[in-house]
Amino acid sequence: MSDGSNALAAEEGIKLSSKNLRGSLLEDLGSSEPNLSGHSEHLLKFHGIYAQDNRDVRRERAQAGEPLEHIFMIRVAIPGGRLSSRQWLCLDDIAEELADGSIRLTTRQAVQFHGVLKFSLQSLSARLHSHALTSFAACGDVVRNTVMCSSLVSDDAHTHVTELADHIARTFKPATQAHWEIFVNGERAASIETGDEIEHSFYGDTYLPRKFKIAIAHPDENCVDVLAQDMGLIPSVHPELGAGYNVVIGGGLGRSYAQPDTFARLATPLTFVTPVELDDVIRAVLITYRDLGDRTNRRRARMKYLAVDMGIERFYAEIEQRYGRALRAPLPVVLTQADDHLGWRTLNDATLEVGLRVGAGRVRDDTKGRGLRSALRELASARALRFLITPQQDIVVSAIAPEDRSFVVEVLARHGVRDVADLGGVERSALACPALPTCGQALAEAERRLPSLVSDLQSTMDHTGLGQRRLQLRMTGCPNGCARPAVAEVGVVGRTKNSYDLYLGGGLRGDRLATLHHEKLKIDEIPAVLEPLLVRWREEGLVDESFGDFYVRVLLP
Repeated sequence: MSDGSNALAAEEGIKLSSKNLRGSLLEDLGSSEPNLSGHSEHLLKFHGIYAQDNRDVRRERAQAGEPLEHIFMIRVAIPGGRLSSRQWLCLDDIAEELADGSIRLTTRQAVQFHGVLKFSLQSLSARLHSHALTSFAACGDVVRNTVMCSSLVSDDAHTHVTELADHIARTFKPATQAHWEIFVNGERAASIETGDEIEHSFYGDTYLPRKFKIAIAHPDENCVDVLAQDMGLIPSVHPELGAGYNVVIGGGLGRSYAQPDTFARLATPLTFVTPVELDDVIRAVLITYRDLGDRTNRRRARMKYLAVDMGIERFYAEIEQRYGRALRAPLPVVLTQADDHLGWRTLNDATLEVGLRVGAGRVRDDTKGRGLRSALRELASARALRFLITPQQDIVVSAIAPEDRSFVVEVLARHGVRDVADLGGVERSALACPALPTCGQALAEAERRLPSLVSDLQSTMDHTGLGQRRLQLRMTGCPNGCARPAVAEVGVVGRTKNSYDLYLGGGLRGDRLATLHHEKLKIDEIPAVLEPLLVRWREEGLVDESFGDFYVRVLLP
């Protein structure tokens, strides 16, 4: 929390003078330059777009006296990760025609396109808009894409929850029409010059201090890592009030090596709310964060630091004051092992769905016309299906008629899409962020090195006799934690260009932070460091005890 003695971060001035996120974006997009001005690059994030460059060629271009290879990443906000066949085909067309040929699924159930040129951003956004999709508010200092367990969509026992992610997106998306004007219509509305437009009060003139993430967990499992969020909603049943939500707040996993007072934190229980009370509680939390969050240091601007700096009791009191009435006590929070949603299952309405593994979330073909991307395109072209992006970077093809199962199986097999039974215990749940060469924050590789690390760790597991035992691996190129390594059994976090920190002891329930086990390891040293620990897990572990639980019980220093 800011004490008022420091100057506001430069980004605060950019937001304040932006005319509700417009700035000079329209003019910059129309220029002949391949990049945008610095102020526009910051505002661009609110529209779901990051300015990047290809870091693989940065040095050779500098040596040749050439400018950077400017490219952009555009993130499509998909509440709950739910898409129709028509929408999936739109995304596939964009990947082929305007991006690098791949569709990147994120741990927040969004879709990212990489390698987009500035001159394609407006046409790409207009195509999204024509299919009821948008990148607006997928990034920036606002409520981000709401994550929801994909089983909530498929299970009719939770129909009151199914539309919640969409409702939150509609209710808490910024009111400004800037995105539509600049990226879809391509023309600034005359009303902006008269100052008629009013932003939501919970955002105000400068929006939030930084991003705000909400996740909706399944009551029976925690695939969304609900405690890693600024706000988590857990469907629960109150003994007197009936169905509602347990609300947890103040989680977050990102850190900064340059600032030792940054840290990962798990969310803590706030209250139980009924469905009709939920919006008011979210507003109260947002306004508290808006008013009191640190606007002087963006590395400590997240809500978790506000909760810690104020103390949880005072923080809750501030929320209660803005809520306007007493917060009732939360119900006990009990989390169970995350479901990876892979493989076939029959739904309550007798339709089927199949969860498919997507390595590091990258949907692409192995060869031209053959692979996962072509398989999904063929399925979407042939049937009216539902596509669900999971918080594990995988995809579930749902709403399959029973008589179509053999057709789906044949399409997947013909394109070489692997069956869940063929996945190893490490590969099945391994996550990675994109990192190099596109992410400007990356210190080390992640996605491109994940396959070799998975293979090496699986070999170590096989060598130690652990075979198909599950080992949860998550890898990031920096400590921002986009693949959530801070709650993983094995978290590998980029430290320098050639070294990683190894965190151990998180768990499959997502209810425990991992502990730093070893600093600055070379990536090929990681299996050797883990091998003796895995041997002890095999010899001393309890029946069905996970590695994370065993590490904390026996091995934690």
